[in-house]
Amino acid sequence: MGLWEDRVWVQSHTGHKRKTNQDRYLVRPLDQGVLLAVADGMGGEAGGGIAAQMVVEELEKTSLAYRATEHDLKQVIGRAGEKISQRAEVDSALEGMGTTATVVLVGQDTVYWSHVGDSRLYLFHTGFLEQISRDQTFIQDLVEDGTLSREEAERHPLRNVLEQCVGCGGLEAESGNFKFVTGDRLLLCSDGLIRHLSDDFIRTVLEEGSTARRAVDKLVDQALGAGGEDNVTVVIMDL
Repeated sequence: MGLWEDRVWVQSHTGHKRKTNQDRYLVRPLDQGVLLAVADGMGGEAGGGIAAQMVVEELEKTSLAYRATEHDLKQVIGRAGEKISQRAEVDSALEGMGTTATVVLVGQDTVYWSHVGDSRLYLFHTGFLEQISRDQTFIQDLVEDGTLSREEAERHPLRNVLEQCVGCGGLEAESGNFKFVTGDRLLLCSDGLIRHLSDDFIRTVLEEGSTARRAVDKLVDQALGAGGEDNVTVVIMDL
């Protein structure tokens, strides 16, 4: 999917191991900006996709005022979480479903974001790649307190166990904002990308100067070539 002469590009792939794609994404132009999102569903082949789709639908229909901020995004995620929980309560086949959510509102010179789970938001700026979102996982806590190194965490069997998800109890979305300049790039992705590709490799691809479309296609192709064990979704926007 492409918009604005390749300024924004998206690709979502089932991968080589999964039967269905439980990832969902959103690119929604607004009067005063752009709304972007990636959601990676969990909780069974049916439930995960439904939960992720419910997040996207809530973002599609919500009305965001001109002065909307990360707090508004956080509220939308919260409403989606309540609806997912309610849906699971009335349908036992969907019990335990939930989803990650990484949501971005690009304004005139500011990016507002809110995040739950282990999908990621990156900013590429002047040759440097910064992970803006924090992985809300059990393993990330062990990395931060020094129990595990980052290399050990990447191989740990519990690396994908989430502490937070949209639709889980006690939802606590993280949020923030930052300024950007022309030439910066945003990357949103599900964990199917980072499971196979390092931040250094991602930075190299973003630094090449190719269009958003070519960068997305290369990242997805590389993730699939490295195994494609999970659904993989990538959104890149050139600011």
